[in-house]
Amino acid sequence: MTALAAACGGYSRTPTTPNSVVSGSIGATITITAGGAAPASVRIEPNQRVRFINNDTRPHQLQTNPHNVHTDCPANNVAIINPGQTVDTAIFTAIKACGYHDHLLPDEQTYWGVIKVGTDNDTRGPVYSRGW
Repeated sequence: MTALAAACGGYSRTPTTPNSVVSGSIGATITITAGGAAPASVRIEPNQRVRFINNDTRPHQLQTNPHNVHTDCPANNVAIINPGQTVDTAIFTAIKACGYHDHLLPDEQTYWGVIKVGTDNDTRGPVYSRGW
């Protein structure tokens, strides 16, 4: 009876630390609306992902900077997110600030932001460069 009570009570013998990161876990969520990306700036730990939720009535495609090249942080390059859809990035491994923009609306600054991976540094270098 004691073993059953412990199992049902959620008791775990595996020690965890508050700052431990489960590889591939979602470190932050960014919601896309007609007004832009919110929050535009998020901080995650290395080996985490970012979740994008499209609550707008139009599709969006969040890509890393610079525009048309998308090479700064390839983990951030996601497929088109249709209205009502959610998509997760790949796992971010490098410690750096990763600027992003909406590839479908590259001039709309309300869809620009930064994903800070393992750093509080908010510099994005050239936030936006056309690349052509």
